[in-house]
Amino acid sequence: MTTAVPLQLHSSSLPAAPDGRAAPMLVTRNIAHLPTDVLVMGTDAAKLDLDRLPVGNIELSVVPACDRLENLQTIVEGSQPHLILLDIQFAGLCGVQICRQLKRSSVTSEIPVILVTPEGDIDGRIAGFEAGAADCVSSTIDSRELGARVNAQLASSRSRKQILDQDEQLRTALASMSQGVCLFHADGTLALSNSRYAEVYGVDPALIHPGQSLEDIIKLRDEVGAFPTMSREEYLAWAENTNAGASSQVWIKELRSGKVIRGCHQRTADGGWVSTHEDVTEARLAERSLAQAHAQAERAEQEARAAHARLLAAFEVVPEGLALFDEDDRFVMWNRRYEQLYADSGAPLAKGMGFEERLRSGLQRGQYPDAIGREEEWLADRLARHAEPKSAHEQRLPGNRWVRIEERRVSGGGSVGIRVDITDLKMREASFRLLFEGNPLPMWVQDRKSLQFLDVNQAALDHYGYDRDLFLSMTLLDILSPEDRERMKTAVPGEEQVSDANRSQRHRTAGGAEIEVFIYSSQLAFDTHPASLIAAVDVTERKRAERALLQHRDDLEETVRSRTAEIARQAAELERMLDQERQVNELQRQFVSMASHEFRTPLSIIDGAAQRLVRRKNAVTSEFIGEKTEQIRSAVSRMLELMESILAVGRLDHGHLDIVRKPCALGDIISTCSARQESIRKSHRFLLDLERLPSTIYGDGAALEQVFTNLFSNAVKYAPDSPDVYVTGWQQDDCAQITVRDEGIGIDADDLPKMFGRYFRARSSSGIAGTGIGLNLVKQVVELHNGEIHVDSVKGEGTVFTIKLPIARPEQIVEDEAQTLADRAGTPIDGQSLK
Repeated sequence: MTTAVPLQLHSSSLPAAPDGRAAPMLVTRNIAHLPTDVLVMGTDAAKLDLDRLPVGNIELSVVPACDRLENLQTIVEGSQPHLILLDIQFAGLCGVQICRQLKRSSVTSEIPVILVTPEGDIDGRIAGFEAGAADCVSSTIDSRELGARVNAQLASSRSRKQILDQDEQLRTALASMSQGVCLFHADGTLALSNSRYAEVYGVDPALIHPGQSLEDIIKLRDEVGAFPTMSREEYLAWAENTNAGASSQVWIKELRSGKVIRGCHQRTADGGWVSTHEDVTEARLAERSLAQAHAQAERAEQEARAAHARLLAAFEVVPEGLALFDEDDRFVMWNRRYEQLYADSGAPLAKGMGFEERLRSGLQRGQYPDAIGREEEWLADRLARHAEPKSAHEQRLPGNRWVRIEERRVSGGGSVGIRVDITDLKMREASFRLLFEGNPLPMWVQDRKSLQFLDVNQAALDHYGYDRDLFLSMTLLDILSPEDRERMKTAVPGEEQVSDANRSQRHRTAGGAEIEVFIYSSQLAFDTHPASLIAAVDVTERKRAERALLQHRDDLEETVRSRTAEIARQAAELERMLDQERQVNELQRQFVSMASHEFRTPLSIIDGAAQRLVRRKNAVTSEFIGEKTEQIRSAVSRMLELMESILAVGRLDHGHLDIVRKPCALGDIISTCSARQESIRKSHRFLLDLERLPSTIYGDGAALEQVFTNLFSNAVKYAPDSPDVYVTGWQQDDCAQITVRDEGIGIDADDLPKMFGRYFRARSSSGIAGTGIGLNLVKQVVELHNGEIHVDSVKGEGTVFTIKLPIARPEQIVEDEAQTLADRAGTPIDGQSLK
């Protein structure tokens, strides 16, 4: 019993409020180890007769004021008290709201809150209870009653924590089990299950949760095909009949997928049931294959299994030994299998028995053969393993029996222990050791990642000439030839260097001789390490003979291949030249045909106008002469455009197209070209938006005029029923960009990539005059200006041409002209040199 001391105030025991206000004052009372923290919030709560609380290990912290609910939440989360005394009106904040906020937070929801209200404030108390307060007291409560209420709430809080810790232990145990486990309430709804329960049936564990009915879960299993060969109604009726049975039951069901599930069922005291589900497909197949020879033994085994399952509930259906320990390493729960494994350790297990006590009892009775003669050292090592967060090791028991021990600490401070009998596995390992050591083939075991040799048989030592200690100190890289060693070093890190597929390698013996061996590899676990078992067959002589034979065959094949390749090359070159000649002839024929047609049309117009003038020479009017003159001018303009395009293309082909860069007004050039087109084709108008263009760029005005004349002519020609052509220009970074958009017939998507080819005409231009050289000329002029041109079109909706021209600075003129001269001297354009 500790003695009460006067209340002392401290300002550093609770975290400061985020808004910079003074930290709550701490009133310390009866300080000892592991105190019970009580947080007092408000002046009325602080005025309670706290000196009369039952004498105990209680530490009081007082928060006199706080102006924001968020700051108060931070204080409570940081201090994590065991109990809160709270004024219903706390420094301008509503205590009911504070209580409701604390209960909403997962961090503070379990902290009991006692609300302090004025005498007779019934409404305040009701609101406090509705907000989650554990109790409500008046500010004039008797100190003894206050102490009793505080102690009752603290005791209730400690009980809830113990329940939560035990629940965590149970969930950890379920998660560690290899079988699927589920527990249902009496009303048929799921109480809890482990993830293995869903995985056994191939269902996503996230889809199964407490509160679901058995019918809901059966529906999920049916959707993934994990269902017996019966209707859902029949299966549900069978399941309900099984669950209604009072005794333990074991059942086996074969699913439509061929998987076989074994279940163990047990009713619980509250009318619900618990069951385990295990995939026994492989065991079932083995049982069926031995059914005829071991029918009687199978029946006896099934009867024994069913009898054993009827005696077990919950953990008793688990075939492994299972034990749960509390935070003080005392036994809390265990199954029959665990007790059987350690039957030689003394008196039967009892709840509350210490783990160390049980180990010492087993040491006295010789339960642990490996500890004989060094009991205290063995005990210290065993307790250290048990204290680790997670551990696994093997343990030898009397009678040359072996168990594998897996232990894991849980968050509540306790631990879970699993014991698996691996006696048969150890016997198989011993048999493997005999086969390994006596095999006449060289064999070894190597680590899958580091390639370190872990074990080797005598045949390998004899064949390679190393002694055992030296061999086991090396890795596979040490015996590889230099070429194979470098290849393996450059492999992807972390991947296994020797696959299970058979392959050959070149090794070096201790005497320095190089041998070629054929490797047979399989994977295994060696002392819990991922490893590979290697068998090596020396094929040096056989490979030498094969290589000689292959070399002779390769020499013959190489002679045949070289002669065949030369003949094929000559034939391909001849075919290429013939194809090129055919293409040139076809292009020339198409051009001559198109050019003849293009010139014939305006000549026909001129001739027709002249004939009409001759026929009406005595009665012509000024309007008639003006009309025919416009027709003649339009036709002549068309012929001039064709001639200029043909001449420009010819100059390009022979490198004589001069691009002379000097300041020019791009907007004026575009306006002039559009006005000319409007005067020629009065049916169309050009809508210009050129205000954002730079006032001057450095380029060849005449050549650029050809570019826009071609684009405007095309926009009018291929949009006969859409009179508006939109021309937009702007400056972007160091370039001027211009778009020419019409709403005409458009271009097929397949033709877009070929639009700038020489003599190419799109399918949509059928019936419209043209030579196919205009866009090719436009593209080459733009590129000679170091610019770019792109076309976008949708058939039936129109076409947009986008030109991007650099705005050269004055100091770049000399530099660009020098580059132009260099290009003319030797840079090919369309297959010709500009000279």
